[in-house]
Amino acid sequence: MITTKEVKIKIPQEFTSEYIEAELVKMGLDVLRWAITACDDEFYTINAAIVCE
Repeated sequence: MITTKEVKIKIPQEFTSEYIEAELVKMGLDVLRWAITACDDEFYTINAAIVCE
């Protein structure tokens, strides 16, 4: 099953897509795609399509 999830990730000093993907893996998410949908001074809000078992 595929579902969506919103998560917050701390904003790094230097932004890279690899950083975002590594943080999603650390959360244990099997991500198909992701997008930054919002941000504030500390966090990015990420909307991700994830595979659920």
